[in-house]
Amino acid sequence: MADDRRIQRIQSRIRQDVAELFLAELKDPRMRGLISITRVKVSKDLTNARVYYSVLGSDSDKRTVERFIESVTPMVQRHVVEGLKIRVAPRVIFTYDDSIAKQESVSKLIDQALASDRKAATGRQADSQADSEE
Repeated sequence: MADDRRIQRIQSRIRQDVAELFLAELKDPRMRGLISITRVKVSKDLTNARVYYSVLGSDSDKRTVERFIESVTPMVQRHVVEGLKIRVAPRVIFTYDDSIAKQESVSKLIDQALASDRKAATGRQADSQADSEE
């Protein structure tokens, strides 16, 4: 079992390597969505590395990216193994991370609530001015 500092270093290195690989080498003209590597979680025994990714774009873009990632996973695995230079390299597993979409949804709800509050406050202010004029 690896200690926490070592796992954190490996997670950081994998995240950096995978992100750079997607930016520099894995370009596909069909890719319209923006892929973001959000985080990496490596198991304590270093056998698995779960790479979380997010896609900014439509549902169609997300499906295209998912198929693309499935096709390039072996290449990413080789790249990670070469970059880590450790005896036992973790198996790379990609997982879609919907936290950004959830944050966007919550942000929209907050904006709607604030707009509603402003509208209600403006209405109350107009009512109080009308009452004072009478």
